[in-house]
Amino acid sequence: MTFRPVRSRELGRGVLIALESLELIAPDGRPIVRDVVRHPGGVAVLPVADERVWLVDQYRPAIGRRILEVPAGKLDHPGEPPLDAAVRELGEEMGMSADRWVPLGRMLPSPGYTDEVIHLFAADGIVAGKRRPQGAEEDDAVIVELTLDDAMGRLERGEIDDAKTQLALLAWTRRRT
Repeated sequence: MTFRPVRSRELGRGVLIALESLELIAPDGRPIVRDVVRHPGGVAVLPVADERVWLVDQYRPAIGRRILEVPAGKLDHPGEPPLDAAVRELGEEMGMSADRWVPLGRMLPSPGYTDEVIHLFAADGIVAGKRRPQGAEEDDAVIVELTLDDAMGRLERGEIDDAKTQLALLAWTRRRT
């Protein structure tokens, strides 16, 4: 037996997400209710060239501080190919394009309460261009160029605590060894 959805009710909708109350029947027959955040999905891109990577230092209102992370963004419409979104986000946030795109997998950032899926890519062979920031946080963002060793050192010291950035760095490093 498995969990059986019975009913869902939308509790609210924001610019990016929707909050839903989901009623289910557990395998043992008990009724349960779970809050679920519905998200359109997103992408995260690790820009790389030789032994260098680029990250974004930007303010994140949900945690009330700046963090160092890979450029990322949401899928703009249902069915949008993740690679298309990755190309767009790299151009908007970093003003970059890439010679080669390498899929690094996908991640479920918090499956206990959201259906969000983030598709990870490495953008190899970076070509600089003009940034096209979208929103106040991106306007204020600072692009940081690091050696791969420096980025991995920061990750190991706990200075990079964003999960999608950690996973992208680890996947790229493992792919290269």
